[in-house]
Amino acid sequence: MKYEPLYELSANVSGHDGGGVWLWIELDKGGTGDYKGSDCGHAGQGAAADSGDVTWTDSGGTLTITGVVLNGLEGFPTTITVPDTYGHYTGTIGSYLTLPGFIPTFIGNSQLQVAP
Repeated sequence: MKYEPLYELSANVSGHDGGGVWLWIELDKGGTGDYKGSDCGHAGQGAAADSGDVTWTDSGGTLTITGVVLNGLEGFPTTITVPDTYGHYTGTIGSYLTLPGFIPTFIGNSQLQVAP
């Protein structure tokens, strides 16, 4: 990797029973970094704060980021898989992060920004 990017990820399902994940991930040289954000379910549970350290690898134009924990989903450890190229990307809720099995990955939407 030629730079230390900042990843901003928003993954949402609208409606009363929906929810979302909002993360800011900063990567450092050497395969480490940190994140801050929140996640929630809309069914009255409210948002939970998320933060901590991550590790990452770069292979074939894709970054795999581990160490992110979604506290609003009972401490679910998610894996983030994103392009290693600056830009704006869109997809479904499960396009860039793993989710618990009870959340369909093909619904909702995701917005991903990779910036210097």
